[in-house]
Amino acid sequence: MTQSKKMARIAYDALNEKKGEDIKIIDIAEVSTLGDYFVIANGNSSSQVTALVDNVEEETILSINN
Repeated sequence: MTQSKKMARIAYDALNEKKGEDIKIIDIAEVSTLGDYFVIANGNSSSQVTALVDNVEEETILSINN
C-alpha cells in the first residue's frame, strides 16, 4: 500500500470514528498533480464538521509522528 493510500485510509477511519456520513475516497492521481486521493464526507451540523476536521488532523499528525 502506498503512503498516499495509507493517509487516505487514516482520514477515512478518522471521519468514520466521529460518525461522518457518506465518506468517499476518490482516486484522482490520473487527473491531478496535487494529490492522489480526495476524501470527502458529510456532517450533520457545524460542530460535527469541526469535530471531523479536528479528528482527521489529529490522526494524520499522529501517523506521521509514529
